[in-house]
Amino acid sequence: MSEETRHSSETDLLSALLDRGPLNAGVFFAGSVCRHTDFPADDNKGHMHLVHRGPVTLVTEGKDPVEIIQPSLVMLAEPIPHRILCSEGVGAELVCARLSFDAMVAHPRLLGLPDELILPFADVPGLDAAAKSLFDEAFSERFGRMTVLNSLVELLLLYLLRYCVASNRTDRGLLAGLADPKLARALVALHEDPAADWCIENLADAAGMSRANFAAAFKMRIGVSPGNYLTSVRLTLAKQKLRAGERLKAVAPQVGYKSTTALSRVFERHFGTAPRDWLHQESASM
Repeated sequence: MSEETRHSSETDLLSALLDRGPLNAGVFFAGSVCRHTDFPADDNKGHMHLVHRGPVTLVTEGKDPVEIIQPSLVMLAEPIPHRILCSEGVGAELVCARLSFDAMVAHPRLLGLPDELILPFADVPGLDAAAKSLFDEAFSERFGRMTVLNSLVELLLLYLLRYCVASNRTDRGLLAGLADPKLARALVALHEDPAADWCIENLADAAGMSRANFAAAFKMRIGVSPGNYLTSVRLTLAKQKLRAGERLKAVAPQVGYKSTTALSRVFERHFGTAPRDWLHQESASM
């Protein structure tokens, strides 16, 4: 593999992951607010608030309030209760969306996004132009408005992920790993074939590192051991395949398990329920 091809594979791992299941953004508010608005925790969902006109104040549990004056993107990757305040009589304009990260890894914490991120649109390449298109759509009454808004929020999120990798805005997680050229090689190999018989030794070989140095660097940058990360990737893929209607017996070997019993045991240990029971709960909630 040429150096150019290798570098392209490493930097485009996010595209490969998104091809397996796109990010999901659901806009649920677009308009003016003139008082406080509470946002309760939403299971397995983050929030993105796009401030068109402020000022507003973000109040998050356990953190100091933050006043936002410029047009800005606010992202809370975790399902954290929070509140947005604005002065009565002054008002503010917002677009608010719920975010799902199921396509990436099992949890946004493993992706490595900060719990709370506030960025003026003008500070991030590509973000300002996309935000202008979004706000133009948000405050119109055009045909297909909500579908277009959801797509534009997903585009903003992709720009944000790219920015986080390029600017090292994450201390740990997949994004931090992609910023390390050696770890990126191992991550690409793992995600290209998660069902392979991976061990520390062959992942270290893919990274061009010793076993000990690889294990230490992976844990420091990603935040979990290589084995735990691999398990999270495999179980996320298993969930996606089960949702798509594939049988458990067919899914097990596709995600690296030799039997349905082995997959079911790991699945229940991580999620507290057997795959079939989980799938029944998923179907009942749709």
